[in-house]
Amino acid sequence: MFAFSSILLTLSIGALSDAQPTTVQIRETVQRGIPYIEEKGLWWIEEKKCVTCHRGGNMIWSLQAAKQSGFTVSERLAEWKQWSIDKTLANNDKGKITGLGNKEGVVQLLLSPDRADTDAAQVEARKKLAAILLEEQRPDGSWKAGGQLPFQKRPAAETDAVSTMWLTLALLAEGKNEASTPVLTRAMKYIEACSPGKSVEWYAVRLLLAVQSGETEVRDQLVKQLRNQQHPDGGWGWMIADDSDALGTGLALYALVSAGVDRNDPAIKGAQQFLVSTQRDDGSWPVRGTKEKKKASVQETAVYWGTTWAVIGLVESLPR
Repeated sequence: MFAFSSILLTLSIGALSDAQPTTVQIRETVQRGIPYIEEKGLWWIEEKKCVTCHRGGNMIWSLQAAKQSGFTVSERLAEWKQWSIDKTLANNDKGKITGLGNKEGVVQLLLSPDRADTDAAQVEARKKLAAILLEEQRPDGSWKAGGQLPFQKRPAAETDAVSTMWLTLALLAEGKNEASTPVLTRAMKYIEACSPGKSVEWYAVRLLLAVQSGETEVRDQLVKQLRNQQHPDGGWGWMIADDSDALGTGLALYALVSAGVDRNDPAIKGAQQFLVSTQRDDGSWPVRGTKEKKKASVQETAVYWGTTWAVIGLVESLPR
């Protein structure tokens, strides 16, 4: 299932071995990205008033990760997080819980690194958010991808599979209980039968899931696969066949570090160097659209996703 080319891997590592960004450079890159994430995220909240566009959760996740690693973020982060939770749990104009149409965004809120928050209201909110993920599972164990995700430039079945893996990851992270256990059993059976995808995101989230579920052999094979997909410039494209971008690189970097790859590994250093060297003056990274009809040009939402993932990947790969 997971074919591996040792020759290509050796060549890639050789090409990346000299890429050694300093911790100072990485931290400066992250700090430059934070104002962009805050400004464009707040604009979306105030102008769009939308929490179902698969970007608010990434905003919270990236800023929370940065804050916990000592970066300066807005004092309004807690306010933005609460707005996102309240909007997600509220009913929409059709009388349905808004989060039902934005389960991937729910996942992002649940996976943002503030799980130690023991405030009673936050604990209760997490339970309500997790309950949303239990809804609308299909008989085969999968969930249909929400919103406009099915229009992405990869097969629709793969997009559904990736959404299913994200939901399963979040539910496992919350801990099994009487309600989630049968849902997770069906989901894992579906995931284990899935064919490998064409996007780096497929491999990254499957690796995160293997780590969470203790699938050691699958984890090791996926680490090899992601290494093999890395380009000589140190990055990954969101689609395996695409040129390197911040979205694919941030996802892969985060997944590899989460799987225990050493932070001094040439693959990690190469990814860091790619992100440090390709950041734009405004703190963002250029990313082509993830939709089939907009894949040829840089798109604002893809830029936002890429910037949040670049920050997440860089923050989590900093020396400990």
